[in-house]
Amino acid sequence: MSSPRTVTRPAQAEIPVLHDVDVIVMGGGPGGVGAAVAAARSGAKTLLIERYGFLGGMATAGHVNPWMPNHLDGKPLDSGVFMEWCRRIEALGGMKLPARAFCPETAKLAAEQLCLEAGAKILYHAMLDRPLMNGDKIDCVLALGKSGLGAHRAKVYVDTSGDADLAARAGCPFEFGRAEDGAVQPMTSNFDLANVEIARMPDRKIIQEKYDRARAEGRIQCPRENVLYFKTVEEDRIHFNTTRIVGAKGTDTLSFSEAEIEGRRQIAQFIKFLREEISGFENARLHSMGTQIGVRETRRVKGHAYLTRADYERCAKFPDSVCRVTYPIDIHNPSGTGTEITHLPQGEWYEIPYGCIVPQGCSNLLVGGRPISVDHAVHSSMRVMPPACTLGQACGTAAALCAERGLNPIQLDGKEVKQKLIEQGVWLVDVPAGGSPAGSTERRDRTAKVLSA
Repeated sequence: MSSPRTVTRPAQAEIPVLHDVDVIVMGGGPGGVGAAVAAARSGAKTLLIERYGFLGGMATAGHVNPWMPNHLDGKPLDSGVFMEWCRRIEALGGMKLPARAFCPETAKLAAEQLCLEAGAKILYHAMLDRPLMNGDKIDCVLALGKSGLGAHRAKVYVDTSGDADLAARAGCPFEFGRAEDGAVQPMTSNFDLANVEIARMPDRKIIQEKYDRARAEGRIQCPRENVLYFKTVEEDRIHFNTTRIVGAKGTDTLSFSEAEIEGRRQIAQFIKFLREEISGFENARLHSMGTQIGVRETRRVKGHAYLTRADYERCAKFPDSVCRVTYPIDIHNPSGTGTEITHLPQGEWYEIPYGCIVPQGCSNLLVGGRPISVDHAVHSSMRVMPPACTLGQACGTAAALCAERGLNPIQLDGKEVKQKLIEQGVWLVDVPAGGSPAGSTERRDRTAKVLSA
C-alpha cells in the first residue's frame, strides 16, 4: 500500500532479455571507451550501455577540457586506447597534437568509431536500474530505456559509470568523500565563451585581481579562489572550468538537480562579469555548456588492494600495475575556497595495482575510471580522464580473459593483465637505462594495503 511518504510499485511483468554477451560495460565515459575497445579487441562479445545518446562522459557530457596531463618527460603515460582516441579526434579535425585541447563534438564521433570498429555493440539511452544477483554474482542488469525495462546478461561486468552505480547496487562496499566527514570535492559547471578577442585579453593576474574585487563586493557568489580558463581549438573561444558547487552529491537525485541550477547561476554571473570588466570579452557570447555538471568525486569502491596518500608520496610501484600516474594530488576544497596541489618528485610516478580495480562483494565485476579502490587524496590524482581511460582498458582486458576462461576477476593474475596491456601499447614497461630517473628497484614499494574480503 502507498503512504503519504512512499509508494509501492506493483508487481512487474516479465522483463525481456535483450542481450546475452560475454562482457557488459556500464557507462560510456573515458573508462567505458577504454573498456569496450579492449574487451572487444580481445575477442569478447561486448555490449557498452550508455545513458546519453553519445560517448565520452566528462569529456563530452561534462564539457571538461582540455585533457589534464599525465605525462613523463613530455610523453603520455596513457599510450593505449586513450592516445588512439586522441589521434582519431585529430584525424577528424577536432584537436592538434600535442596540444591537449579538443572539440567535444568530435570526441563523440571518435569514441563511437573506435568502439564500433573494435566490434563492440553500443546501447544508447539506457540508464541502469539495478543488477539482479545470483549470490555474489550479477546474473543480469536491468536498464531503463524508452520502451521500459530491459534485461542484459553477461559473464563479466565492468562498472565505468563514474559513480560506481552498478557496484554499489550489487552490494560492493565503498567509501564516500574524505575520511573526517564524508564530504566530496565540489562540482563544476563548465562553459565556453565565443567571439572573444583573445589578443586583447589582459594577463591572468589582472583578471584575478578583478575577480577578487567582484567576489569581495558580492557581484560574484562563487567559493572558488581563482579563475581557471583555457584556450580551445577555435581562435575566438575560451573554455572556463571555474564555477564551484560545494556540498552537492552526485549520487543524490535532489542534490544533483540543485547543483545543476546553482552551476548555471554562477555561469550567468561570470558571463556578466567578463563582458563588463575584462577586455576582449565585451562582445563574448555563450557558446556551450556541459550537458551535465562536472562531477569530481562520489563513491570509491573498496577493492582487493587500496592506495593511500602514503603510497602516492613514496611513488609506489607494483608488479601487477595496470596504470601509471604523474598527475598531482588535486583536491578542490569540499568545504569551499582553496585547492591543494601536491606534486610528485620530478621524473617520478606511482602505479595502480590490479587489485584496485577488482571490487570486494561481487565476484564477476570490475571497476574502472575514477571510483576505484583508493583514498580521497589518491582519487584526486587518478580521477582525471587519461588514466581513467587506461584503467577502463585494464578492466576490459581482464574481463575478456575472465569470460574466455570462466574465471572471476580475483582469480586472474594481475601480472598477466599488465603484460596484455603492454602488448596493447600501454606504457607499463621499465624505463630504459639513460631514461627518466624513475626510481631504482630497491626504492619501489611492491605492497599494496590489502583489505579483508
